[in-house]
Amino acid sequence: MIFLLLLFSIVLIAISSLYFDFRGNTKITKSSSIANTKGNPLSNIKPVSPMFDWKKQAPLKSYPFKDKKYKLTMAIRNLDAQSWLLLESTYLDRIEEKTKLSTNNHPAYPKEKDLERSTVFSSQDSDPAIREFYDIVIKYMCDKYPMYFVVQRGDTVYNSITHEYIPRNAKNVPIRKLLHYLIRTIEEDFIIMMPDNNKLQEGNCSEYFFKGGVFAFANGFDPANKFNKPLTAIHEPVPGYEEKLKVSMNKFFSRIQPGEFVSRSNFSVQTHPKLYVDDSNKGYHFESQQTEPLEFDNLDFTTDMYYRSERQVLTRLPKTNAVVFTIRTYLHPFTQFHEVDAEVPKRFKGALDGIPEDIASYKNQSYWGPAARRFLQEL
Repeated sequence: MIFLLLLFSIVLIAISSLYFDFRGNTKITKSSSIANTKGNPLSNIKPVSPMFDWKKQAPLKSYPFKDKKYKLTMAIRNLDAQSWLLLESTYLDRIEEKTKLSTNNHPAYPKEKDLERSTVFSSQDSDPAIREFYDIVIKYMCDKYPMYFVVQRGDTVYNSITHEYIPRNAKNVPIRKLLHYLIRTIEEDFIIMMPDNNKLQEGNCSEYFFKGGVFAFANGFDPANKFNKPLTAIHEPVPGYEEKLKVSMNKFFSRIQPGEFVSRSNFSVQTHPKLYVDDSNKGYHFESQQTEPLEFDNLDFTTDMYYRSERQVLTRLPKTNAVVFTIRTYLHPFTQFHEVDAEVPKRFKGALDGIPEDIASYKNQSYWGPAARRFLQEL
């Protein structure tokens, strides 16, 4: 969540093919498609092995913590475009979960709760970028997983996992339909970030704004409250962001290039299996309450405590120059730590011990922390 609310949780429109530079200038750059962009890694995505079976692809082990004192940093690294969008054994379950959330049909949430409003976003500013992202994603999935995403009749793609047909390109398709097609195509959430058009015209735009996307698996906040907000406002709950990361974050967003992919991962703990969470998981939801620590002996660590991690990938779209980042959420019961190398729970406990008080409060660690640390210690 920190990088979400770092990248979102990190995160212009350039009319047609304008590239904006934060000094207030614009520069015309040549607009080109994915297929003919020289040197763009997205034009050279290789197919997986013919023996690839998505049902047999175990989820990545996303354990980015270190057994040392916690420091608030961006902690990014370069990523090969070939490793961007993934098909894993969780694919169909996650697709169905996102669909239920984004269509207000999820039985775990109150019927009166408008989840679509909190998970699916578009604006006039972001429409061209959403169309570009759609075309990139569909081509990527067809190139990398041709046995599951099959081009038919030239303008249609058949998803053999969901048994659904989707448009091959975004042309003439309403934006909201494109967003829902993407929900049914990739497991990742995605956020479109760009300078605000009004502020751009005023010559007063030094930050990127959340302008569109799908955010079905929010971790501790309502994405609707972040929509159309700049990075600084988005990160307001994160202790230390203003002092330690604001300047470097804005510079990073202005410098990332098309074809460049960077990734980072975060980690958190929650006491329920929900993937969309807007009313808990973070300590600031409980400021007016006294939350007693969970009793270790009363917990079933298969159903009462979960490890959560987000694999976040950031890139710039080559035509609109909008910044997009995808978020892939991993969630598993604490008992799954029995199945990993012994150094992982040991390292995780050390990481929890090293979290400073303000970040621990933000993560609501006083509630689940004692029980979590004891469980990890006893493995």
